[in-house]
Amino acid sequence: MTLVGIRGGGNREQARLTRSLVAALKARGQSVSVIAYTGAATEIDIPGKDSYEHRRAGAREVLAVSRLRWALVHETESPGRPDMAELLARLDPVDIVLAPGFDDDVDISFDLDGSGDVIQAAHAGGAQSPFQLDRTEQIADFILSPPPEKQT
Repeated sequence: MTLVGIRGGGNREQARLTRSLVAALKARGQSVSVIAYTGAATEIDIPGKDSYEHRRAGAREVLAVSRLRWALVHETESPGRPDMAELLARLDPVDIVLAPGFDDDVDISFDLDGSGDVIQAAHAGGAQSPFQLDRTEQIADFILSPPPEKQT
């Protein structure tokens, strides 16, 4: 599993890059998951819904289930963001995990500049490469290419 961190720019640019990369990587036969940081105060479940009320009543976890999907809402005991290893352990195995808003312990990092147009990409410990944000196919190539030290 390759962990790809996306940081910098704004949430809109990170989300746009993430959406386009999910589609581009999936089109290339890769399985992709996303760990998206929503901010400290964001409500994940909806006030007034049973799952929200069960959590507010004190349930540590609520598993909301429909015929099409399910979502696990886990109440944390510490105010900090969970450790990346803990989050990854909750996902089914996939080829690539995109993590907008995260930059810790990633295999590949993308740093958006202030304008959100140019990103610097780097394999862990490797040289950086600049990309235009709208060059999704080139960015996908970078993700799927092994770092230079592993190409031998």
